[in-house]
Amino acid sequence: PLTIPKMKLPYTTTLTTPSVKDFSIWEETGLKEFLKTTKQSFDLNVKIQYKKNKDKHSIAVPLGMFYKFISQNVNFLDSYLENISDNVLDFLTTSYSKAKIKLDKYKAEKSLNTLPRTFQNPGYTIPVVNIEVSPFSVEMLPFSPVIPKVINTPSFTIPGSDFYVPSYTLVLPSLELPELHIPRNLYKLSLPDFKELSAINNIFIPAMGNITYDFSFKSSVITLNTNAGLYNQSDIVAHFLSSSSLVIDALQYKLEGTSRLTRKRGLKLATALSLSNKFVEGSHDSTISFTKKNVEASATTTAKVHSPVLRMNFKQELTGNPKSKPAVSSSTELKYDFNSPKLLSTARGAIDHKLSLESLTSYFSIESSTKADIKGVVLSREYSGT
Repeated sequence: PLTIPKMKLPYTTTLTTPSVKDFSIWEETGLKEFLKTTKQSFDLNVKIQYKKNKDKHSIAVPLGMFYKFISQNVNFLDSYLENISDNVLDFLTTSYSKAKIKLDKYKAEKSLNTLPRTFQNPGYTIPVVNIEVSPFSVEMLPFSPVIPKVINTPSFTIPGSDFYVPSYTLVLPSLELPELHIPRNLYKLSLPDFKELSAINNIFIPAMGNITYDFSFKSSVITLNTNAGLYNQSDIVAHFLSSSSLVIDALQYKLEGTSRLTRKRGLKLATALSLSNKFVEGSHDSTISFTKKNVEASATTTAKVHSPVLRMNFKQELTGNPKSKPAVSSSTELKYDFNSPKLLSTARGAIDHKLSLESLTSYFSIESSTKADIKGVVLSREYSGT
């Protein structure tokens, strides 16, 4: 049993929910009438499958013009790059040669007119630690008072220990520009040749395959089956089927639908839908076709209701055909029979409605007619009308 205490609703001051005590869902909802036990088991299966299609759709793409455009631009860039590379290499080699000649001339003039200079630093003793440092010298280049040529590092000893650092002579390389050798291949620098292997004027896209979906649910009370599929073959077909099987006959049903798209001699779409139940039956059929010279459409819908108190038949037809002249016609029929002994009321009648529309370049016409009649009893009083 289910027990729920009294609760105050939020954001309110006086509203409260009633309390529920010892409420049995098994007994109060009627589940014990058609369920064998409270413990139920079921089987659930779901399957989705896709099957590839070997067909392919061809889409025309003018890639030949694209290749031609690229080839022309590559040839233009190639010739332009050759001219630029020749001019750049000539400028670099000429500038480098001039700088080397000026540097060699400057070094020769300074070396003849200027004697090399040597800076001498006398030896000294570092106080406190008594470290003796020997004299050292630095010989500068003749043509530059800043860049050294030869450096003699000092030597020093630490009194009272055997630690001794000798003097070293460092000879720095002379500053000069090397000879510039440019490979002959650089003069022939160019873009690679662009060659069209084969003209591709179509792109192929795989066609849509077949998709299927299966669903099933089985238990001791209810069985549900659903199947759906989308098939791409000579025609594109979509199919749907759903059915149920229950202990209660009123909840059993079968729903089926099919839609087919035909691509031969134009386009044609046909749709069919049907529903069957103990109390309700219905169907729908529609067709629409497109050709180069004509368009046609038609639809038919029927429905039946047969319950203990109401029986009803409904039918509607709609057609359109502009072949000779634009015309649309529609007809609706309804028949019903209502009988309720508890309400002491009955009603029986029919409605018939027709509509037609025609159109030409100079005028259009509409015709409409409605017929209806009713006869019944309300609280033991008869009535009728047309």
